[in-house]
Amino acid sequence: MSLFSDLLFPSEPRALGPRRGIKIVLRAVHVLCAGILTGAFVLEVAAAFREPWLAATVASGVALLLLDLHESGAFLLQVRGLVVAFKVATLGALLALPALEAAAPWILAVLVLLSVIFSHAPSKVRYHVFLFGDRVSGARTKG
Repeated sequence: MSLFSDLLFPSEPRALGPRRGIKIVLRAVHVLCAGILTGAFVLEVAAAFREPWLAATVASGVALLLLDLHESGAFLLQVRGLVVAFKVATLGALLALPALEAAAPWILAVLVLLSVIFSHAPSKVRYHVFLFGDRVSGARTKG
């Protein structure tokens, strides 16, 4: 394998001692911020008051993504990574297309539902390597 593929897809997932504790705290912050952000859209709170919650939701989500990618890039090929990619793309479309703002409460509600469903799905679903499963072994850490 090349240096690039070894970095992206290590033969053994990279370890980080306090990974589980860090993910629990980050996930709690992320869920709190996403919930407040969704509620702010539902209650039609002014954009200026939503922006800090949007920034915190994005920042905590990026931190969670980086933590998963540190372990192995195979995360992006697993169902859980594909769901994250879909959420990022949907949120990006929502932010980039002002015409979608009227649908924002519904879009965010769907993203929250998808997040809850897939975070509580059986591990054989979440950790299934959708693409290149015969050549890539995905990380399987819990949490």
